Amino acid sequence: MKARRPKSETPPPVRILAAAKGEFADRGFTGSRVESIARRAGVNPALVLYYFKSKDALYTAMLREIFGELDRENLIVRLRDFRLKPPQRLYVAIYLVVRLFLKPRDPDYYRIVFHELADGGTHLKKMALEFIIPERREMVLQIIREGIETGDFRPCNPLLVVHGIFSYVTNLVLFSNLYNETALKELLNGGNAESVVLDHILQQVFIGLDPGRKNAPLPEMP
Repeated sequence: MKARRPKSETPPPVRILAAAKGEFADRGFTGSRVESIARRAGVNPALVLYYFKSKDALYTAMLREIFGELDRENLIVRLRDFRLKPPQRLYVAIYLVVRLFLKPRDPDYYRIVFHELADGGTHLKKMALEFIIPERREMVLQIIREGIETGDFRPCNPLLVVHGIFSYVTNLVLFSNLYNETALKELLNGGNAESVVLDHILQQVFIGLDPGRKNAPLPEMP
């Protein structure tokens, strides 16, 4: 009698997302098939559609995962359980923004983005406009407004502060290829790029929101 292979203890949705990442990295969205993803995950194609409804929905879920959206949502839920002051919450929010754009990625990430851009970037643009940027932007905006009301931050235009944060980080990433053979390119490719950029943005934002903080340390984290 043929021995049965032990069943994987990894939940099917997790296996399906991992398989989808490999499939989309190899073939892009257009060239990928639900049947092939199911084979990679070791499940029936019907189970893929049971959890994710369609290839499009699976692709969106996979994109959200590799961009850290699921982790972000869990972290925001956990943050609500802590009584953090606006400066502390702003520190965390800026970290999440920087982490989104600069965190180290596995090779599949870059292959998926390459395929996506080659296909016109429809899914990525939609996700960025609907989920990634608006949610983070609104999160930072609310914190700054609350900090102004509580007196932790000086009166200012919160929209301009938020615009400055996102513009700085996105420009670093989007135009990084223009910095070839420069010290900035070397910095962005370094292992501590995230911490260097985070520290710079934090210093500039907190000095702007509280000029008296110029020589003071950043708010302590819990």
